[in-house]
Amino acid sequence: MTTTAPATAEARLRTLLRQDAAACAAFGLLMTAGFALVDSLLGLGPAWAVPLGVYLLGCAVALALVAGYPVLVRGQVIGVVVNNAVAATALAALPFTGLVDLTVAGVVVMLGGAALVVLFAVLEAAGAKRLA
Repeated sequence: MTTTAPATAEARLRTLLRQDAAACAAFGLLMTAGFALVDSLLGLGPAWAVPLGVYLLGCAVALALVAGYPVLVRGQVIGVVVNNAVAATALAALPFTGLVDLTVAGVVVMLGGAALVVLFAVLEAAGAKRLA
């Protein structure tokens, strides 16, 4: 039995969505459960860390649901890409707004997180193009 190219592309996209979900879940748990550590290391106080963590946990659930559909829905994947684009913009802008007194490590984590989210968005957008 051979695998068709669209089926392989869908499987890769599904794996990518699951990896995105896992990254959101891990970072979300760190932000919510480890907010005291996040505050001391990154300078992101509980008033910011906990809502960000809850948002990320919600994203993880949504990504897992999208990835778990029997057939991936292009519109849902595009929604993921749009959400990632907005999230990456917010993460990249936050260190420069003056709203939060981030440490150097906090700035690095925010900008690194933005870069990771952009990478997910670009790869997921490419995968969405291959869906029927």
